[in-house]
Amino acid sequence: MLTILDLLNHYLGMFNVNARWKGQVYSILAGVGNFYILYLAIRHIQNGAYLRGAGLLIVFLFILYCVILNILYYYTKKTVKWDISPLLEKMLGGSQADKSDNSSAAMPYVPANGLYDKQQVLPATAVSDGDMEAELSKVVDQLRESGMFTDNYGGLSEKEQMAFLATGQPHIFANHPGTPLPYFRLEEERGGLSVYGGVNEMLSSRLARIQTIGLQPVDLALKSYNLYIASVVVSGGPGKARGRSSLTPIEKPYFLSVELAYTKKQTF
Repeated sequence: MLTILDLLNHYLGMFNVNARWKGQVYSILAGVGNFYILYLAIRHIQNGAYLRGAGLLIVFLFILYCVILNILYYYTKKTVKWDISPLLEKMLGGSQADKSDNSSAAMPYVPANGLYDKQQVLPATAVSDGDMEAELSKVVDQLRESGMFTDNYGGLSEKEQMAFLATGQPHIFANHPGTPLPYFRLEEERGGLSVYGGVNEMLSSRLARIQTIGLQPVDLALKSYNLYIASVVVSGGPGKARGRSSLTPIEKPYFLSVELAYTKKQTF
């Protein structure tokens, strides 16, 4: 059976075959071949080799469990609460996407607004009132019309979305992992800081106020640091949260995730 799967993988690799279709084929072949293990288990038990027969029977049941999960995933895109694959993935060190994210964290920060060392960048809390949220919704519509705003959950399947939520995230948005704003600037206003942005400078508008920078209120940070806007990412809108046995649709206001670069002010 393994030889058949190896040959099939070899020949299908010569063509541009959809990964989901390959998974469907492998699931069926594995399910059919698994019954040969059941046959061997029964024969060993009939011949008095109870320990070996019981071992083969356990292997049969485990493979059957995996086949059922694969069939549900590849043929229906459904997930079930007794799926242990997210737990196994976490125990084995996470997905390749997680490893890619962790490795990229060590790389220099390269936003569209310039190059900053990650150690020079702090997360900022950006808040929006009703008028700002309305402006941000207009920006999202413009980004969507230009093809820069996607609603496909970053290409993640429902199973992968469930795995993402299993890491402790409260929800996942349709534009995961967020949409970088093409144009943005930081302006000091009435002792505070405001974020202006949009699809370009001509269409930019006031989208949020900076409330905190790192752990400091914005007024204290302004006294100690020169601040520069490093990145602005749009998140929110339609998304999904983890229900009892499946994903539940949610809807949140759009919001900005902002990072600011800083240098300490010279004191004389």
